[in-house]
Amino acid sequence: MLGEWIKHQIEEQERRDERERLDRQYRYLVTMPANTFAAIYAEFQEDFFSVKFNDEWYGDWQIYHASLARDEGYEDFI
Repeated sequence: MLGEWIKHQIEEQERRDERERLDRQYRYLVTMPANTFAAIYAEFQEDFFSVKFNDEWYGDWQIYHASLARDEGYEDFI
């Protein structure tokens, strides 16, 4: 019983950490300079799954939603 509770707490913490990481990355993508975002987007266009920038991987949905929030027209090309 205690072991299951501990396992559940660890899984919950991992989910919270993952959500926080994704939120942090999204905020970073939305606020980065336009030319940097354009370079990330261009690299994404070649791969279509993920892009590594500054030792962090950014997924296709993160890039897509950041492009929508930035309203710079990139999402038209996905």
